Amino acid sequence: MAQQFGTTFKRSSVTKMLAAEVTRTTHALPKGEEQYESQTYLSPTGRTVAKIMVAGVATEKEDIGKDQSLWRLRISDPSGAIGVMAGMYQPEAMQAIAQLEIPSYVAIVGKLNVYEPESGSHIVSIRPDSVTIIDGKNRDDLVLDAALSTARSIKKTMADPEIMKRVTEAYEGGHDKAAYVLVVQQALESLLPAPSTEKQEPAPKDQKPEGAVTKTNGNDKAGEEKKTPADKETKKPDKKETNGQPASPPKTKETEKPAKKSSPSSNKGKAEKEIDESIKTIQEVVLEVLKEKREVVYSDLPDLLRNKGINPLMMDWESAVKRLMQEGLCYEPKLGRLKANV
Repeated sequence: MAQQFGTTFKRSSVTKMLAAEVTRTTHALPKGEEQYESQTYLSPTGRTVAKIMVAGVATEKEDIGKDQSLWRLRISDPSGAIGVMAGMYQPEAMQAIAQLEIPSYVAIVGKLNVYEPESGSHIVSIRPDSVTIIDGKNRDDLVLDAALSTARSIKKTMADPEIMKRVTEAYEGGHDKAAYVLVVQQALESLLPAPSTEKQEPAPKDQKPEGAVTKTNGNDKAGEEKKTPADKETKKPDKKETNGQPASPPKTKETEKPAKKSSPSSNKGKAEKEIDESIKTIQEVVLEVLKEKREVVYSDLPDLLRNKGINPLMMDWESAVKRLMQEGLCYEPKLGRLKANV
């Protein structure tokens, strides 16, 4: 508890979240009577949040202020990306962003900020209290915490009819359990170690295989052969006949050719090609949407893509938008808005 100008209030607890859910948390809850109470929001998985933490990679930064500095930072995690805005009222965070090298692993703690430029559209960002540089292990640990926290929230909402009712009333389409289970799954899979590509080294030429027959020394009977333990346990079948049937001919090198395996580099190239083709397909749909509308609010694009049969939680639509902007096919006439360059 803390005391401020004679009024007692509770400090907001920090909720660890994945970017995919943060960008879709738009339903503001009514404030209480306390003067310094933070604005809280109901998330799509049923959590009540005010102050949040997101960990990921800082991929872009820009000072978009005119008279005074206003830094915009873009953070990406395995589920998506979220914008961070720091101005004169966040001096420490603003200074940290100004000095930050791109790319860097960072952890952002701050308040959720939802801007509604017009009815039915929202621009979600984080107003940071702190911007902390972390290493890869810390980032993985925080992403894991956020994924598990999201999974617990999904489970709790499914078991509580009251929370389920609130989410259904707050968000069009209600509680999209399947979509956020997929978000959690993708986040967890991103933390798994990459498969090993090391090749097993062949045995030295002078090393004898298990079960090999060795010549006896002078102390043994003439003409006898000394068998290894492996030979004692397993008797070899008669070379001429097995169960009354002629023995099959021994396999030669030609009959034992191993199946060809694709190299790791070829698999990687194939995966990159599939991702590239996927982004190109989404680019076409995004451009089609932008041409149909005079101007599109960035946060509305996932819903517009969903109407076209694209699941924005499964497809990297943000990379598609970035490519369109790089190719000069669309641009931002205002912050948080997109327009086709036609």
